[in-house]
Amino acid sequence: MDPFLIAFTAFSTINQMQNASAEARNRAQQAKSQAENAKLMGLERHNQRLDQLSVALSTNAAVAGFMGRDDRSIDAINRRLRRDAGTDVARNTMNTLNAIASSNLEAAVARARGTNQQRAILLDGLSSGYVNHLRFKDVTPGSTETT
Repeated sequence: MDPFLIAFTAFSTINQMQNASAEARNRAQQAKSQAENAKLMGLERHNQRLDQLSVALSTNAAVAGFMGRDDRSIDAINRRLRRDAGTDVARNTMNTLNAIASSNLEAAVARARGTNQQRAILLDGLSSGYVNHLRFKDVTPGSTETT
């Protein structure tokens, strides 16, 4: 078999494997960035919700102070505001954790696909080399064989 053909097959196989690896790393990095963004967005929503709760409670305290009395209905409204905020914060936390887990899974899948693609390229290169070897093994320079 021609040494040039062997070298060319090996070079192209290695190059394809490196490209598959780089693509898998890029996809995994993108998924990791998405997970980090989901975490930051979840934290931002959490802080916004707590700020909204703080404003509502402060408004109710100002209304109670302006009215000059401590009303049970204002206390009930405050309890309801706290309960609703707690539910919203818990829901937001679960959604954020799900988004992070989904992105982490996406990164793991990208890495696994890259590894599988590298193996497929390697096997394809080896089988191509073997097929070429079988195809050209009887064809040598100076051979006088006729068909």
